[in-house]
Amino acid sequence: MSANRDCCKGQGLNSGYYRSVNTPRLVASAPANPSSLWLAGCASLWLAGCASGQQWLNEAGWPPFPQSEARALLAAASDRSNDDAQPAAAAREAAEFAYHRDLYAISLQAAELWLEHGPDDPEALALVAALRVAAGQAGRSIDAARRGLSRPGPAERFVELFAERLSGINPELLAARPLGPVTAQLAQEFPGSPGVLLLAARVALGAGQHDQALRHAGALLKQNPGDDAAHALAATALLRAGEPDMALARLTEQLALRDSVPLEQNYAMLLLENRQPREAISWMRDLRGRRPDLPELALQEARMLRLLGAGHLAEPILLELFTRGYEADQVREELGSIAADREEWLEAVEWYAGIRSEALAPAAAQGIVRAFVELEEFGEALAAVLELARRHPRHTYESLSLAGNMMQAAARPQDALAAYEEGLRYVPDSRQLRMARAHALVDLKQYRKAIRAMEDLLEDYPRDSELLNALGYTLADRGIRLEEAHEHIRLALELAPGSPAIVDSMGWVLYRLGRAEEAAPLLEQALATLPHPEVAAHLCEVLFELGQTRRARELLRESLRQFEDTALLEAVQERYSQ
Repeated sequence: MSANRDCCKGQGLNSGYYRSVNTPRLVASAPANPSSLWLAGCASLWLAGCASGQQWLNEAGWPPFPQSEARALLAAASDRSNDDAQPAAAAREAAEFAYHRDLYAISLQAAELWLEHGPDDPEALALVAALRVAAGQAGRSIDAARRGLSRPGPAERFVELFAERLSGINPELLAARPLGPVTAQLAQEFPGSPGVLLLAARVALGAGQHDQALRHAGALLKQNPGDDAAHALAATALLRAGEPDMALARLTEQLALRDSVPLEQNYAMLLLENRQPREAISWMRDLRGRRPDLPELALQEARMLRLLGAGHLAEPILLELFTRGYEADQVREELGSIAADREEWLEAVEWYAGIRSEALAPAAAQGIVRAFVELEEFGEALAAVLELARRHPRHTYESLSLAGNMMQAAARPQDALAAYEEGLRYVPDSRQLRMARAHALVDLKQYRKAIRAMEDLLEDYPRDSELLNALGYTLADRGIRLEEAHEHIRLALELAPGSPAIVDSMGWVLYRLGRAEEAAPLLEQALATLPHPEVAAHLCEVLFELGQTRRARELLRESLRQFEDTALLEAVQERYSQ
């Protein structure tokens, strides 16, 4: 079983074998009034049946691909014949337009033109340095950053701008680029810059390079022994490196020396990450009692409770904060999540729809669409996505990703394919969308194209367990290249031991290879940890083939009662009903 596909609704939603609870990057604001805005937008279009392929995007009024507009702005900025033009301002406009629409190659050209007109402009240097990272140009990124850090004026301002620009780049793309070596080199060359050291430590920690994060944090602490952020980073790196006692002792020692609310907050989070939930909550409650003037502590406690599955305890705290008007958008997001956790979907929509913060828009939009998909109100879900794209064209790429997932959830793979392919015009290297496109092709029974797409992805991600499993399972399910399929799944299981989806795939490929006796215990194991109709159908078929007819029929009857999507189970029943 391949369980890799992003979808809005979660496990068990889509037909076929490609489902997941992962969510795409989404940055867009939620409409204020779902009933008035969304239902008017696309419910009629949905009920009439969306047009096939690219046509439905056009008919729905999706914002056009902005490459032509971006290139026109770049051409205007490059035109030196206009004496009245302000070349730096024109180049900046072109760079910003392309940057905010994920057209990074065009943005880099415009930013470099902007830099020509303002060689010491820290904003231009920061954008160029960040975009060169996104382009995989580590050396040239370091060159631009060196200039920014060496220019007249405070170097820390440049670091802030650089970090801000990096945070605005598609995180999936940035994760595949050499950001770690860039920040590590800058830390080596500018050891006196706290901003550089802090950025390098955070990047190293995010990449799982705990020793390097500790070194950078240590260098920060030599300059300022009381740097709370550096102590927190060092403690987190120690915890994740397998040294929890040292991590907690480090912060305990600092707290004995001075009062620091940020350090106490970090200490509570370390306790939580170290699987000491009672101690973490107790610490936060004690801190709240000592500092009732800080409502952000109540918000943190509520978030911790929700992470622990105690939303019913978090809700009263959040409602009190909401009535007091504290951080209303953040509180709305948490309350929406709690409502969704208990499957109160309309209540979740109400909370999410009131969010106005751009920073919290990802959770708001994703939550709204998920709620409508769970309610199988696909017209409203589609209308919501379209409204996001129309009102926020700078986030069309993210909206396309969400639209594709929603169309997959609605069993419209042709429309999902169109959304994914349009999204890939923005970010051609997106692993997420390339994988989703391959799964849509499988659903459309375009197996050759799907297998070719997965093979292309495998060239870029040769040790990706999800991809190896998806390709291996697809080959096995088609009954072709079985030895190759077995090898893909074997490697996937080595990389992700115990994954029930991959265990199911291994059982299925062994069955296809004529090794049913080896397959049966693996499928039993997969079904025990991942109750799902496809896994049950696999096991039933293998049991029938092994002559264990009584057990097969019992499992078949039980599974037909248990699961809603019974198409595969019914097919097995029909094959073995004679």
